[in-house]
Order: sequence, then structure tokens, then C-alpha cells
Amino acid sequence: MKKEFEEKRAEIKNTMEQRRTEFQKNIEAKRVELKTRIEAKRQELKTRLLKIEDERKREVVEKIDTQLDELNKRLLDHYSDVLGKIENILDNIDTRTTKAETNGRDVSAVRTAIAAAESAISASRTAIQAQAGKIYKITISTENALKADVGKTRQTLHNDLVKVRETVKAAREAVRKAAVTLAQIPRVDELEVETQATSTQ
Repeated sequence: MKKEFEEKRAEIKNTMEQRRTEFQKNIEAKRVELKTRIEAKRQELKTRLLKIEDERKREVVEKIDTQLDELNKRLLDHYSDVLGKIENILDNIDTRTTKAETNGRDVSAVRTAIAAAESAISASRTAIQAQAGKIYKITISTENALKADVGKTRQTLHNDLVKVRETVKAAREAVRKAAVTLAQIPRVDELEVETQATSTQ
């Protein structure tokens, strides 16, 4: 019983670590590629801003352009952290489910909920990776339309980030459902499996 539990536990941990490592690698690769594209975008913006006579307005637009890139990165880092915490909770649920299963409890409903939560986390990671590869170009038309042009780009970024945030919320909700399903197993927190730690005490 102990051996079976520890084997399952190690398998869960390995899978989780592999997923996280792969996710981080993908994000880093996107960011390296993005650096060059952002640099090119900034040079392009400088050229397009030459048609704007007011130097102060040109500076403001360049500053906003930089802020948009920084905001995208900062929020994606935040969403990645939140997702990591959500996954830790799911890992804990998975461990307790394995413990209940090793004690002969029927955990099929919990396993279904865990699979749904894993799927939601995976979908959120995909959304974060896709968003990490996006850049936001401010289209410059005329000096009078400058505010509207900047506003459009800001709104596009906002809409995209809201979509990513929704996937994180969906992952959190799926994990909550898995926790609720697990809690329905009678006396689940009283179940024990003799592990290395308990047997040496």
C-alpha cells in the first residue's frame, strides 16, 4: 500500500515538474524572439511619429508604447504565478485522492474533476504562451486622431488580457470543483497511508 502510494505520488510530481519546465522554456523562447520584434516595432513607431509636429505628443506616444509592452509582460508573469499556485492546490488534491483510492474509496468522480482541472490549467497555459508572443503596434494616422489611435491599441491589449484572465479564472474554478468533489468522500482527511515519514517516527 505504501509503495503503491509513493510510486503514484512520484509520478504526479514528475509530470507536474515536466509541464512547468516546458511552459517556462516556451515563455522564455517567446520573450527572446519578442525582444527583436519589439525593437523593430519601436523604430517603426519613431519613423511614423515624424509626421506628428508636437514633440511632446511624440514622446508621450513612445512612452505609452513601452508601457503597453511592460503591462503585457507584468500581467502574464502574474497569471503564470497564479496558475502555479492553482496547480499546487490540484497536486495536493491529487495526493489526497490517491490516498483515498489506496484506502479502497471510490474516487472516479474526483479523478474526472481532476482531469477537467488539468485540462483547464493546460488551456490557460496555452493562452498565456500565445499572449506572450503578441506585440501591440500603435497605428499613427493624423495628429488629431492620435488619442483615438493610442486608445484603440490600449483597448486591444486590454481585451486580450481579459481573455487570458478568464482562462485563469476557469482553471481556478475547475480546481475548486475538484476539491469540493473530493470533500464529498466520507472522512477523506482522516485517511492515512503509512509513508516513509510516518513509519520512521
